[in-house]
Amino acid sequence: MKVRLEPGAPRGEPRVHPGHDWLYVLEGRILLTLGERQMIVEAGEAAEFSTMTPHAIDAIDGVAELLMVFDGDGQRAHSHTD
Repeated sequence: MKVRLEPGAPRGEPRVHPGHDWLYVLEGRILLTLGERQMIVEAGEAAEFSTMTPHAIDAIDGVAELLMVFDGDGQRAHSHTD
């Protein structure tokens, strides 16, 4: 899934769900919160993590675009259908 994050958007609370996520930053920079740790991930860098760790992703310093890959559990958690 390609995701575009806007800076200044309301920060979500870190959440957990079954699964495993992988992300690659195409453009911009993000603040990746994993439990008590926070790290900046820049364009050209990737991260992967268990989604049972409380996590949140926020754009910093401008728009950020990401490619995200989820396992089956992660896909169900990130799919929003009405």
